[in-house]
Amino acid sequence: MLPNLIVIGAAKCGTTSLHEYLDDHPEISMSHEKELHFFVDRKNWDRGLQWYEAQFDASAPVRGESSPGYSAYPLYRGVAERMARTIPHARLVYLVRDPVERVVSHYTHRTVNWPEMGTLEEALGDPHIREWLVTPSRYWLQLEQYLEHFPAEQILVVDSDELRASLPTIFELVGVDPSFESAGFERAHNAGTGRTRRNRAGQAVSAALERTLGPTRSQALRERAPQALKSPFRYEVEPAALPDELRTELEDELRDDAERLRAHAGLAFAGWSV
Repeated sequence: MLPNLIVIGAAKCGTTSLHEYLDDHPEISMSHEKELHFFVDRKNWDRGLQWYEAQFDASAPVRGESSPGYSAYPLYRGVAERMARTIPHARLVYLVRDPVERVVSHYTHRTVNWPEMGTLEEALGDPHIREWLVTPSRYWLQLEQYLEHFPAEQILVVDSDELRASLPTIFELVGVDPSFESAGFERAHNAGTGRTRRNRAGQAVSAALERTLGPTRSQALRERAPQALKSPFRYEVEPAALPDELRTELEDELRDDAERLRAHAGLAFAGWSV
């Protein structure tokens, strides 16, 4: 049974928390592995529909998955078109946050596994790395790809600052009880991702998990592990500092895209810098 709910991103905007909140709802079953990335041809598209269908509980009224890579055009092309051909009636949720802060968070997250990226200034000075960091913050550009293939009423844009308050609206979108509440909604999942780095013991455990389970399953297991279990294997990483000049440059670069998103979504994004 194919999904009828997709969280399409954006990366570092709270998709892990939303995935878990949705899964708490008794009428919704989210995929056990969070980031399936089935519709990305360079990732899991070649596994085929049979593999994809096997990731979902066929008995659940609403079946969903969450893959931030679905909103990284043009790094990943054709995603919206493949999705529309396969599940044209699916409801899509697009989580967004301050686009400049998202870039900083994305960089900090990436340096956990690739410390050789250098400083944030150095990373943004490299055209290739800059594209990977900044492109997912062009939210209107990403949304345009879906609006070409899905009716606007099937897509909900959510400000991550208002995620918990938006849950009833999300539940209404997918046709489940909007009044449902859970103690789990008070938890922020994966909030520290990108702020810690594996120590030597953590690297050894992670390598063993990947050899045994494979990269995707080992990542899913790490994401679901309690923080108390993970903390002995990690140490704190300071968040990246964004120099004022570079912040202004990014704000100027992303302002028009943010304004277009505001106009379409009818949201103020009051906490944003652009």
